[in-house]
Amino acid sequence: MVALMLCVLLSYGLFYKAALAVAGARANVELLMSLAMVGSLAQLQLPEAAMVGVIVALLDGVTMATMHMVNQRLSGCMTVPQTEVTLADQSKVLAAEVKVGTVFLVRAGEAIAADGTVVTGKGTVDESRLTGEAEPVQKLKGSTVRSGALLQAGFLEVRADAEVDASFQARITQSVQHAKDTMSNTQEVVGKFAAWYTPSVIVLAVIVALVQRDFRQFLVIIVAGCPCALLGAAPFTHAAALAVLAKRHGLLLKETAALESLARLEWLGVDKTGTITTGQFTLVEMRAVGKYTQKDLLRWAASIESKDNHPLAQSLVQSYTGCVAEFQGSGALPAVSSFKRQGRCGVMGVVESQLVGVGNIDFLKTQDIPLEGKAAQALDDWCSHGTVLFVTVEDAVAGVLLMADALRGDARGTITRLKDLGVVPVLLTGDKGPAAHAAAAAAGIDQVHFDLLPDDKTTFLLKASHGAQPMSKPLVGRGPREVGFIGDGLNDCPALASAHIGIVMQEIGAAATVEAASAVLQGDIGHLPAAVVVARRTQRLIVANICLAMAINAAVILAAAFVGIPLWMSVVADSGSLLAVLMNSLWPLCWRLDPVPDGSGKD
Repeated sequence: MVALMLCVLLSYGLFYKAALAVAGARANVELLMSLAMVGSLAQLQLPEAAMVGVIVALLDGVTMATMHMVNQRLSGCMTVPQTEVTLADQSKVLAAEVKVGTVFLVRAGEAIAADGTVVTGKGTVDESRLTGEAEPVQKLKGSTVRSGALLQAGFLEVRADAEVDASFQARITQSVQHAKDTMSNTQEVVGKFAAWYTPSVIVLAVIVALVQRDFRQFLVIIVAGCPCALLGAAPFTHAAALAVLAKRHGLLLKETAALESLARLEWLGVDKTGTITTGQFTLVEMRAVGKYTQKDLLRWAASIESKDNHPLAQSLVQSYTGCVAEFQGSGALPAVSSFKRQGRCGVMGVVESQLVGVGNIDFLKTQDIPLEGKAAQALDDWCSHGTVLFVTVEDAVAGVLLMADALRGDARGTITRLKDLGVVPVLLTGDKGPAAHAAAAAAGIDQVHFDLLPDDKTTFLLKASHGAQPMSKPLVGRGPREVGFIGDGLNDCPALASAHIGIVMQEIGAAATVEAASAVLQGDIGHLPAAVVVARRTQRLIVANICLAMAINAAVILAAAFVGIPLWMSVVADSGSLLAVLMNSLWPLCWRLDPVPDGSGKD
């Protein structure tokens, strides 16, 4: 009687799911286990029936506990969201009530509730849980901040650019949950296999029972043929791999199919600006062509540009001060008087009793300053490598500056590691030829295509997926060759959507770009090779799980058909196979792969 009550208590959910399967005219795991339990009860084998119920309940508990552990690992990369925020008038509201345009305060130790722009204040923000970058980031007026980042020190007044539910951290949570809920190609194949495998097991069990005239062997094969371990081979492993990629490598996959595409990646289209380069201009080279030293010219130029808000101005100031904070004004730069902007081509002012100007070739023309000698030679040498600026003192060119988009410190190492993994990197950029070839050479990319429109990038991706040569007839639809694309700009949206796996650099990617991509890389590009390795190991682990589950099932079914075994042994074997697959699926949580180090020389 105790065994009977135990069966009823532990098997309510099992019988409920089995009833749904019968109503839907399909056979599932719960139906097989229910048949085994009912058959045991019919033969008055109450202890064995109770054992089936107990083991099913225990396995459900172990499965839930394991998935909870995986989810906890994943949630470790998130900051606990703010439930309340303080508005500019010092009143407090729920974070969910923050609207676009709302100005809220962030104090030291608080997490930023919503994506926004700093209106006033200055602070040090820890973005390590978002980007994987351990070094805190200085945020000033005009800086963008993302939800989930933690303000370590200082004070910020932020204007919300998105509601809390549409902000960065919320999108991360939604994307990961969506990825866990989607089915990969492997899961679809296994599911289709199980759809005919399960009825086949029932038919086989009936045949064996009739031949041996032993109804107990029917129950044994029903339990042994249960495909629960087979069905769990992929989703358990995928869940663990998604957690590892998100937490340790800053790569968020929107669907598990993208994980398989990453594992099979053969060809990768790479955007230039903001992907293998920083997307920010830096002073690459400088020539003094007059009587003044480079140090004096750079100090004067930085002083003049500190009064301007052009992006090149900030880069030039930073090249002298070494700190963006100095852009806001510092005693380290000499005072400027009579500051004047000359349209869009340059600026002028008086610094240390010298009339100093900084601008491009058009600036020289507006000031009637001749370009000759060493200055003209510098323009010829550098015009194809970046933006050339001239520093004038009084009415003559005194220095020439080359401003260019610098290569990311980990770009070359990343490309080298990808090549070692058998991935062919190809630079696809809308930039001009000289700049594209210079960036490709610095990064170690052998194939370069430049002056491309957004549709041109898509065409190259489709041709590569079909294994077609660049000059062949354009093809429609993805081919069998797995191709990927990594970029950041709005012009990359078609390419990101066309690739088997489109990866967007979240650091500067626009919302539409993130929507078009199938993966979001929050951290440095140096994490990409490690992510490919994780994806490939995951696929091998899934194959091992499938083979393990099938081998155990086959062994028990054969033993029941030709030798005959007790029901409890079949239950233990089935439970053991599921437990083995479950434990084996947790290996990704133990993988430790280092990203490509940043060789930029930054501290």
